Amino acid sequence: MRRYIGKLICIGLGMLLLFGAVGCRPEDTDSEGIVEVIPGMEGEDTITAVLDPSGGNGQQTLPSGSTAQGGTETRSTPQATFGPTRPPIEGDVSTDRFPNYDTGADADWSYQSDELRVAIHKVEDEDLSVVYYVADVWIRNINSFRMGFGHGEFNSGREDPEEFARREHAIFGVSGTMNSGLVIHNGEKIKNAESSDIAFRSGIVLIYRDGSVKTINRAKNQSFNYNNEKKKNGGIWQGFQFGPVVLQDGKIPSGLKKNERHPRIIFGYCEPGHYVLVAVDGRTKTSIGMTEQEMGELMQSLGCKDAMNLDGGTSAVMLFMGKTINIPSGKDVDGDGVAGRNIVDLLAFAEYDADGSAQDLSLVKPDKVYGE
Repeated sequence: MRRYIGKLICIGLGMLLLFGAVGCRPEDTDSEGIVEVIPGMEGEDTITAVLDPSGGNGQQTLPSGSTAQGGTETRSTPQATFGPTRPPIEGDVSTDRFPNYDTGADADWSYQSDELRVAIHKVEDEDLSVVYYVADVWIRNINSFRMGFGHGEFNSGREDPEEFARREHAIFGVSGTMNSGLVIHNGEKIKNAESSDIAFRSGIVLIYRDGSVKTINRAKNQSFNYNNEKKKNGGIWQGFQFGPVVLQDGKIPSGLKKNERHPRIIFGYCEPGHYVLVAVDGRTKTSIGMTEQEMGELMQSLGCKDAMNLDGGTSAVMLFMGKTINIPSGKDVDGDGVAGRNIVDLLAFAEYDADGSAQDLSLVKPDKVYGE
């Protein structure tokens, strides 16, 4: 009888632990409005701001006429099913949302672990005569979202992308912003935002420690106060400036260019811990690149809430497990192919160790990885 009662108690405790850990909490919303631009003093600058969109259902659909592996015209990321596989730890952003299925089951490149899920599809859009690569990225902990500098230090020059990615232990990465304007690097503010209104400095992205994202479209006279922003959502983890913003709060801004096609890198935000990054090939025989308007339409079709253009052209590079997977523009040294160029900074996603540092690729042990 005592043994039977003991079993019932153990079962009851197990059920309580299970249901206590599982669940999806609605995200808090920020109701602060737009404020004036105020010049910064001693690093405390003030720039443009908008409300932080949250939510998202993880659905992705490729534009009509697109093809990917398997020959399907549309592709939807499965609706996330939730359930943490470990107790929460400091820095977690999506324990209650992190998918417990293989997000890369039909991808061309895939990395799957309990902390990081990356699924990359190569898409050939016959209507636009363009080839692009869609990376669907989920992180469980903010320490997986890294920023790196060429040769390991700010303003130390350009570095070969593949060497750069391996040194930063990046499972996945894309070229960044040339350190133009605001630079907040792994929680440390290094450079103030610039007030120039030229296109490639008209957008700002803030990634908070809770995994949420805010875009600031300076072309629309939006502003934010850094002193206020750095206290929100656990503080700012990454911040960078480039542009233009091609999608904001689910809408495509007016005024985007519709007639200049180039190689592109695009950063997109779906919800805390869930991001979409796209590399667009251009200036090649097989791909002409995208306009700003086309970028906005693409990111909107992929289910993003916000998106911004990053450093493109010959710098547009996407890397997986330390190797370039897209076709950067520009002649190589032999004059018979494409090679791209060295880059200044890198947006990287990595595994992390106990102190929050990126873990060496030789030490990572994913559940599944293919397409190296």
